[in-house]
Amino acid sequence: MTGVEKIKERILEEAQSQAKEVIKRAQDQSADIIEAAQKEADLKKKDILEKAELEAAELKKRLRAVAELEARKKKLWARQQVIQEAFDKATEKLEKLTDSEYEEIITNMLVASVKSKNEEVILSAKDKRRLSPDFIQKINKRLSSEKTKSNLTLSKEERNIGGGFILKSEDIETNNSFEALIKMQREKIESEVVKTLF
Repeated sequence: MTGVEKIKERILEEAQSQAKEVIKRAQDQSADIIEAAQKEADLKKKDILEKAELEAAELKKRLRAVAELEARKKKLWARQQVIQEAFDKATEKLEKLTDSEYEEIITNMLVASVKSKNEEVILSAKDKRRLSPDFIQKINKRLSSEKTKSNLTLSKEERNIGGGFILKSEDIETNNSFEALIKMQREKIESEVVKTLF
């Protein structure tokens, strides 16, 4: 082998040795890069999963709160329906009293409501037929005292009320219909009805 061939061979060996070294370093670096990338991906994956779990927990909490609110609304609506039904039935019961029982209630209500003893009593057409013809005279007799004579009159005017009466004194009207009285009293007694029903 000549000197040139030996130099050439040595250069090739050295080149191969350096190439192997470069390849090994590249492989080591790429392994380090892949390992670092894997660690970073694992951390990101962990973060994403933790955030997703937190978001899912928060969403679940919000959905539960919305569902509970909706349930409370429905429960309240159902209670209000039952309460309304109870008040409607009370009104209906008043309207279904016998004529004599009904007249006694109206008489007592009028006696308690009259102020000047000169008012006008406005009834529904149904109540005018239902009450006795001498209804007003009986009340006037009951209201009259030794000093003051009562002069209640039955109005020719009729109102569309379910029961009860409207008391008119000059330009002032006092609504004593069952609907109006129950509505006024409802706030006062509604809590008692709720306790009784629920």
